[in-house]
Amino acid sequence: MFQDSIAIQFTNLTSLRSLDLSCANLVPDYSSVSVSLTFPLKLDFSSSLLSFISYGYLSSPNLRWLEGLRRLRYLVLTGVDLSKASESVHWAKPISSLSNLVSLRLSNCNISGRIPIAQFLNLTNIASLDMSSNVLKSSIPDLLSNITTLSVLDFSRNDLNGHIPYLPQLEELSVASNPAVTIDLVSMFAVPWSKLTLLDICFTRVGGTIPPSLSNSTSLAFFRAHGCSIQGSIPSSITKLTKLSVLMLNENDITGQIPASMSSLTNLQYLSLFQNRLEGNIPISVCQISSLEYLNLEWNDLTGRLPLCIIQLPKLSFLYIQRNRLNGNMPFSLFRKSRLDEISLGTSGLSVEIDDPDQPFAQTFQPKILDFTSCNMRGEIPDFFSNFTSLVVLNLANNSLSGAIPPWLFNLPALSILALPMNNFIGFIPPMIHLKSSLFPTMINLARNKLQGPIPPQLENVNVIDLTLNNFVGSIPSQIGEAPGIRSISLSGNKICGSLPESFCHACNVLQVLDLSNNSLSGTIRRNLGNCRSLIYLNLGQNKLTGSVPEELEHITSLRYLDLNGNQFEGSFPAVIENFQDLEILNLAGNRFEGKIPKFIGDLRSLRILVLESNSFNESIPEGLMKLENLQYIGLSRNNLSSPIPENLDGLKMMAKRQNEATILGYVCSLKFTGAQLEIVTKGQTHWLESVYSYNTGFDLSSNALTGKIPEKIGLLSGIPFLNLSRNNLSGTIPKTISEMISLESLDLSYNHFTGEVPVTLTLLDFLQHLNMSYNNLSGKIPRNPHFDTLYQDGTTYIGNKYLCGAPDGMDCSNRTPSITQKIEEKYDQENFLFVLVIFFGYVTGISGLFLFLYLMKDDWRSMYWRAIDRIVLKIVKHVP
Repeated sequence: MFQDSIAIQFTNLTSLRSLDLSCANLVPDYSSVSVSLTFPLKLDFSSSLLSFISYGYLSSPNLRWLEGLRRLRYLVLTGVDLSKASESVHWAKPISSLSNLVSLRLSNCNISGRIPIAQFLNLTNIASLDMSSNVLKSSIPDLLSNITTLSVLDFSRNDLNGHIPYLPQLEELSVASNPAVTIDLVSMFAVPWSKLTLLDICFTRVGGTIPPSLSNSTSLAFFRAHGCSIQGSIPSSITKLTKLSVLMLNENDITGQIPASMSSLTNLQYLSLFQNRLEGNIPISVCQISSLEYLNLEWNDLTGRLPLCIIQLPKLSFLYIQRNRLNGNMPFSLFRKSRLDEISLGTSGLSVEIDDPDQPFAQTFQPKILDFTSCNMRGEIPDFFSNFTSLVVLNLANNSLSGAIPPWLFNLPALSILALPMNNFIGFIPPMIHLKSSLFPTMINLARNKLQGPIPPQLENVNVIDLTLNNFVGSIPSQIGEAPGIRSISLSGNKICGSLPESFCHACNVLQVLDLSNNSLSGTIRRNLGNCRSLIYLNLGQNKLTGSVPEELEHITSLRYLDLNGNQFEGSFPAVIENFQDLEILNLAGNRFEGKIPKFIGDLRSLRILVLESNSFNESIPEGLMKLENLQYIGLSRNNLSSPIPENLDGLKMMAKRQNEATILGYVCSLKFTGAQLEIVTKGQTHWLESVYSYNTGFDLSSNALTGKIPEKIGLLSGIPFLNLSRNNLSGTIPKTISEMISLESLDLSYNHFTGEVPVTLTLLDFLQHLNMSYNNLSGKIPRNPHFDTLYQDGTTYIGNKYLCGAPDGMDCSNRTPSITQKIEEKYDQENFLFVLVIFFGYVTGISGLFLFLYLMKDDWRSMYWRAIDRIVLKIVKHVP
């Protein structure tokens, strides 16, 4: 190992021309004065070049050791940790002394702070400056224009801001992945960039349009602008860029059509317009770009037919057209003479027709990727597919293919991914499946077919297996859990029985997804399942499992999805769930759990969906539950919960706003998307959501024993589409704040003890489609509104409210008949009149009786009585003691 004197040895290398200290996977180590190395380096002084071959980690707390290397022309410190050095304002001063420097590469060095422009101005010979992948936080200095020798500048993947200064001397400029950098292409190209050959502005803040003046940069050969929110159409003047070889404008808001004049780009090799809003036909003139090697038009609104001549382009190797609205048939025989390596036409609107299944293909057609998802393919898989010896990915999902899956398909020599879900395949699959390694995780996906027989026991080099929704029978083979490298097992929706194999979750497993739901599994959850510490998704729902949830699962701290619904689990709420701090979806519905819902449920800050319905939970709803900001669905129906609904609903932030996004809840693990599923009761009916979106929010506390009033703050939940509080013991009036729940589509308050009138403000709920207030003690008139009137035409909405005017079994509401309120007031007035009358007659009777008594008395007694009365009155008037 080198000692601290290594820095001094560097300074003695005064004739050094090139220094490369780049390395990878670097971790700071500041044990040395200047350069700290965890493993020895090999020095090579041949050809005046010092190169470092590092087998460890390299860092430098300062750069003073560069000061003696005055003849240095090339300095590469890529990956050397300079975070400690860059804490000093003058950290780059030693570099400024290297006046002969031509190329400086400081990429991925953890450099923070501002760009040290004052030091760089001394580099009068610098041609290339690379400071990409750092933590720079400043604008790009205008003074860079003073370095007239600078031709290549790379500031990509930093935290820069501001604008791009005018640097006419540049040939290559990359500022990609600086989201705070603002680029106005119109003003930028209002001045000439005559030398510019490469421009990369991906994931910066562009906005605006691509100006026609871009064509003035006639030297431009490479233009990449992904994710910049570029609007407008592609200007036809772009075809003047005759040297353009790479045009990549993915993930923008570009509209209009692909310019037909694109054929003028005779040097174009790479054209990618993925995920925009392009429309119209794909111009046939694209077929004239004979240099084209890569064409990606995915995720647009393109219509019409695909020009078939594109397939015959002599150099085209990659064709991606999926997710468009094209039409027409694509005979498979057209590919026979092409040289395409990757073909993706999935969900493009095209129909792929296997027109000549017996005709052999030329050996020159050896595709690596075939994606024909949703291409209306019919019949059986043709035998000529067996000749595709280079095929790595075959995706024929969601077609109408039938027959048995040919056994040779599982033995293709390069096959890594086989996806045949959502077809009509029948028969058995071989007992052993062996896939080949590639850049992708290996996968077998045969879901949603009509396959039968036992689960294949031998899986070799298989990372993902999905046999969901078939007719597989028998037990789960013990070998499947022992398969090394398996990351996802999905056997949901079959006819599998028996218990969970003990082989699941061996010590070295990397399992992330385990879905065995909707089968007939019995027994208990094995304790060794706790060894699956990489699990993200665990679904054992809709089986016949019994017992309790073992504490050994506490080691699965990465769990985000847990579904145990529809089993026979019992005992109290599983305490082990407290360890799942990343849990987003929890479904324990339809079991025999009892006792109270624990307070720690309010500590699961990532929770989005909570379903505990159809159990025997009792006592109150935890207050902390209403503080979960990410919670979008609460399902606690059909339990024995009592006490009032918690008053403070402020914390339910996700329910407080209408969700317009359509993000599907789930996880992508090893190329398999595993989505959330949910059974909800809304609009009076039970619905099963196979895919749960971010806008599937709701609040269901029905069929419990809750008491008290509806909280006044219920109006804060203005983003939820349904609220179900039916079949409880709730009382009081219906709060007017419900009218603030502007997203409500379904409201069920039936079978409670609510009194008072139906709030007239409910008529303001424009999205309301289902309303049930039956079997309460409501009174008054039903509010009227053209939309609101349609909610109770069959009468069931208000049945069981005998004092409610207009209810089927309520009071008569004709104009000649007083309302219930008027009748109550009249009854009250009658009772008051009778009371006053009784008091009056009592008073008259009392006075009359007294005077009659006095009249019958003797004169002496009457005189004594009145004298006594006079004395009492006199004392009161004169205050005589």
